[in-house]
Amino acid sequence: MPLWGTSTDADNQPKWLGGVNAEGASGRKTDCFAAPGGWAMRAGQANSGNDNTSAQVEILAALSAGHASGLSAQLGEANLLSVGWVTNTSLAHDGTGRLDIYFNCDEALTVTSAAWSADAGDYETNQWYFIMDILGPTDMVSDANIVMQYYAGSGTNRITFRGVIPAAAVSGARFAFNATGATSRDCQMTTNGSAAVVDGNGTTCTWADQKLFGSSAGAGVDHSSAVWGTGVAQYNSELVETQTLETVAGSSSGSSATVLTSLACV
Repeated sequence: MPLWGTSTDADNQPKWLGGVNAEGASGRKTDCFAAPGGWAMRAGQANSGNDNTSAQVEILAALSAGHASGLSAQLGEANLLSVGWVTNTSLAHDGTGRLDIYFNCDEALTVTSAAWSADAGDYETNQWYFIMDILGPTDMVSDANIVMQYYAGSGTNRITFRGVIPAAAVSGARFAFNATGATSRDCQMTTNGSAAVVDGNGTTCTWADQKLFGSSAGAGVDHSSAVWGTGVAQYNSELVETQTLETVAGSSSGSSATVLTSLACV
């Protein structure tokens, strides 16, 4: 059995890499991506011994694929494979809290997007973004929106979106995808104006303007899978391998909603 392959299946990544929470010398498959020279490891990981996230990426398995653009071209359009989240401050509901959500891909992406803004009203023009609702813990009805703008990660396979939690949120509030009128909570991503997302071979990432949840989701290696869901594992080492979404009941009778797992305002 070969130690690596040349397709989008995770089994084709170098087999010595560890799983979701591998922090040792092996490294994690979620930090591995296809580059023109072969399978590479995202810079700044613990297994490399170098915490410089701007360092040159390390090629783990060299693969030419018979042409100059190499493995990343052979794989076609970069695929969105998993999601996770961290909080870079406490999830305060006074207008100072920040929420970071990241997306892991099988290739490095080049993102063109207007600079991130802490002003929630200054998000749309030339931005890559999606919108979430903040639900009150009693009635599970939206009290406010949180705009998740592209924040960082261009040139790597992990793309981070950051949102400011508005002061209209309350303690214990939960996070759900935005719903407006007849629009369902489907995590619709949008590139506005000059915003663009391409992979290492210059191929446009179509999922950057698609839904990532629900029956019309456009993620995964088949571009028809959801990376969010009550049956979809997420790859956040802080939360271990839990589900991305959970259905919770509000404190008032009959109220419930599907929300991000293990996240609530303080």
